[in-house]
Amino acid sequence: MSDVKIIPLGGVREFGLNSMVIETSQGAVLIDAGLMFPKHSLVGIDQIIPDFTYVIENQEKFKAILLTHAHEDHIGAIPYLLKDAPIPIYGHSFTIELIKRKLMEFDLEEYTAFNPVTDGQRISLAGLDIDFVDVEHSTLGCFALSIHTPQGIIVHSGDFKKMPEQYKNLSSPVKVFMCESTNAGANPKCVDEQEMLDTIDSIIQETSGMVVVSTFASHVLRINSLVELAAKHNRRAAIVGKSMAQAVDIAVSIGHIDLNPKDLLDPDLIPATAKDKVLVICTGTQGEIYSTLSLIARGWHKIKVGPDDSVIISARMIPGNEMAIGKCIDQLFEFGAKVFYSESSAIHATGHATDTEVKSALLALMPEIVMPIHGEFRFMKALGDMVSSLPDFSPKVVLTKVGQIWTLNEEGIELTGEVPHGKCFVDGELTGNLSDVVLRDRKHISQGGLVVAFVAIDISSSEIVSGPEVMCKGVVPAYMEQELMDSVRQKAREILEASVTSDADIQSLQTYLKDELGRYLKSRLGKKPMVIPIIMEI
Repeated sequence: MSDVKIIPLGGVREFGLNSMVIETSQGAVLIDAGLMFPKHSLVGIDQIIPDFTYVIENQEKFKAILLTHAHEDHIGAIPYLLKDAPIPIYGHSFTIELIKRKLMEFDLEEYTAFNPVTDGQRISLAGLDIDFVDVEHSTLGCFALSIHTPQGIIVHSGDFKKMPEQYKNLSSPVKVFMCESTNAGANPKCVDEQEMLDTIDSIIQETSGMVVVSTFASHVLRINSLVELAAKHNRRAAIVGKSMAQAVDIAVSIGHIDLNPKDLLDPDLIPATAKDKVLVICTGTQGEIYSTLSLIARGWHKIKVGPDDSVIISARMIPGNEMAIGKCIDQLFEFGAKVFYSESSAIHATGHATDTEVKSALLALMPEIVMPIHGEFRFMKALGDMVSSLPDFSPKVVLTKVGQIWTLNEEGIELTGEVPHGKCFVDGELTGNLSDVVLRDRKHISQGGLVVAFVAIDISSSEIVSGPEVMCKGVVPAYMEQELMDSVRQKAREILEASVTSDADIQSLQTYLKDELGRYLKSRLGKKPMVIPIIMEI
């Protein structure tokens, strides 16, 4: 009986980057290929994706990418992976249509084969029989995976809200349960979808101005309900944001929702429409810097909010995004708007399982091994502790790290190695590990500014023939710049006059000048700008 390898490439000890390899002697599959949005400190970085080196270098092994659902933390890295590894994709028709639209933007729509699947369907690939199990989450077409392997069944939960009844009907014992840990130990204040909609209904009723509701772009069923609420209150709904409009268009085209055009308002007409006749539905629940809600909060959008308006952020604060969301909320309050968010009002129904639902899944599956996924380490640990506390049930808990190879065999599961792993940063068209140089330099410039010193020297005569000329940006206020440049120019001349000799090495001179000017600026300003010396030899 052949061994089975489980290799997380992302999505453990972190939120986002969900990506998991299941490998047998006959091949491998990749479950999800998600991204992560950067924290504010990653200067100029658009997105973060897993390091897919292992997949790309062994792509002949990989028979499929299996997609659990259409959220960016599960599908967002697909275009970057397909460029180098055109592996066939299996997923719900809604998920596949979203990916096709995304790939068109990258001119990659012809790079791979797409295979729509439905609830209860089984496919056989790489020595695995894979069943797609419908689960309730916060978008259309969400699946858990029941994977029949040579070492027993592996169940991958995907993201789920309630335990699927199918877990009670598996034909054989479960070897491994990979369970999302998003809500583990958090005990979130939970409301159901209808209670949440009733709260929003009341807010709309009490608002004399415009209502803005921000929710996830792919939560098309909630968007559909919001459009119906707008019509109930004699308002028209404007769907604002490219990703949201795209998701709604796909859901309508495949027949999952049905919107009456009379209930919708062209976003371009919002400024010309009476505020009490408008309900805006937009993106930006996590404070993403260029999202619609964030632009509104900063006053950079054509949609303007004021004292008579209400803003509803219908989503959970994903851990790590609290600062960005808090700033967005503060800015909306500054405009005088009423702001409702999950910590203050019952305006969001979680799409992730509570401890009660996770316990139900565990007791239905009775797995031999539990592997927490989809969460930072404290959430994974909380899930592991909960498993250990269940009476008359003592599975092995495995807390994995990205890149580890966990091998299933007749004896159980053991750590047997490691594959290349890490994070790659997407900066426009550039994708790669930029952390060592590019990000460090950007951060340095953002904190201290930039000083450039140019000088031409004649090595043969040990003379400075031009300069030093100095330019600085972002170092001191404008009224201080001239005085600073004069002092840096004088200091650079003193350094060079003392060090230029007939046998001097230009590279060494540049390094020395950089270090000495850096020390001088640090002592004078209390900070160390990036110093770029340019020495030309003539």
